[in-house]
Amino acid sequence: MNDIEKRLKDPNISVITARLFDLILKMSTLERQALLEKLEEKVHKGRRKATREQYFKDVDFATKDRVFRGFIQNISSDGVLIETSESLSVGQEITLAFELPNTNEHVKIAGKIARVLPDGGFGVKFNSTIKSLTAEKEKK
Repeated sequence: MNDIEKRLKDPNISVITARLFDLILKMSTLERQALLEKLEEKVHKGRRKATREQYFKDVDFATKDRVFRGFIQNISSDGVLIETSESLSVGQEITLAFELPNTNEHVKIAGKIARVLPDGGFGVKFNSTIKSLTAEKEKK
């Protein structure tokens, strides 16, 4: 019985994990290091850079041809989560208008739909951060 067959019989290791182990063990140390770096980069790439805060506020948002209303569920300097019954698509450009937390300053900011929630709503990644938007306004 070879190594793969032994690993496949172990109830704690899935077939995919066993295959990965087998392939990794056949790699040189340099190849393993390169793979590790790529995997870590991939994992970190999907993570948010800014922390989200709970924030419940109404928001108006618009596509090229329609205007909608929804509710912000949480916010960060680079995005928001919006609850709405409207269906939009990942990658779709939208413009949002809402009041900022703590300051009640009304802002208008552009972004893209980053993800769509199965139970209604979507996440938006702003094209620029709220901090840069408010700093720009202060300069004027």
